[in-house]
Amino acid sequence: MINLCVLTLMLVTLTLSRAAYSCEKTLRVSTSGNWPPYSQRVNGHYEGLEVEVVELVLKEAGFCWQYVELPSSSRAFKQFQENKVDLIPAASFTQSRRKYAEFSLPYRQEVMLLFAHQDNTDTMMHDGLITSIALLRHLKNNLVATSRGSVYGQGFEGFRKACEDCVVETNFAHERFNLIKHKRVEYAVEDILTGAHLTQDADYKGVIRATTIKIYDNPIHYMLRPGMLSEPQLRQLNLAIIKNRQRIEEIIQKYKQRYGVD
Repeated sequence: MINLCVLTLMLVTLTLSRAAYSCEKTLRVSTSGNWPPYSQRVNGHYEGLEVEVVELVLKEAGFCWQYVELPSSSRAFKQFQENKVDLIPAASFTQSRRKYAEFSLPYRQEVMLLFAHQDNTDTMMHDGLITSIALLRHLKNNLVATSRGSVYGQGFEGFRKACEDCVVETNFAHERFNLIKHKRVEYAVEDILTGAHLTQDADYKGVIRATTIKIYDNPIHYMLRPGMLSEPQLRQLNLAIIKNRQRIEEIIQKYKQRYGVD
């Protein structure tokens, strides 16, 4: 019996050792427990579109991962700059971020729409006029809820600087939708899939709608701590993205079909 226990312990130890050496490096990946359908914590595990994609890419590249759950983008960037997070998914490239981060190749497109209450009958600008001046002209008397720490392109950033009091920041999408529902803000800028998910929720169905206004449509990347990966390792990551483009697109289409998004 003792020999059996010793043998079992040896097998477990061997298995753990092999598992530990099965990946080249373990990356601390920022995630959210409340960002459906991209990332949410369910029974102690993370699931969603972003989770499926990052695990696919990191596994292909030969890396392991450890999730670090954080409440907002701004908190993720703070932890990143304090060397407590190694990789931030779904990051937009900006010159200011390039000063303290490296970026992978883009792996999907991020589309941000303007959402409004069903009772909101304001005439909005056309899709092609998303500039700071157009936004200021049409939204200057309205409150717009946004995600804390997120980037929405030069047009919206110009609008934000010109009308700081027009923008209300929150951590979670449901907080922004609650503000619309209770008519405390007129609009919210939200990811197209997150918005589609929430507008099917009983709390918001028939109350909040997507407008046709596309605030931001931009490629997104994995943001990495400088020096975290060697040049060959960064190439591995980028090659994993290239090799799995079709599979990534299939994952995206699966979620789009689920929520009826074109």
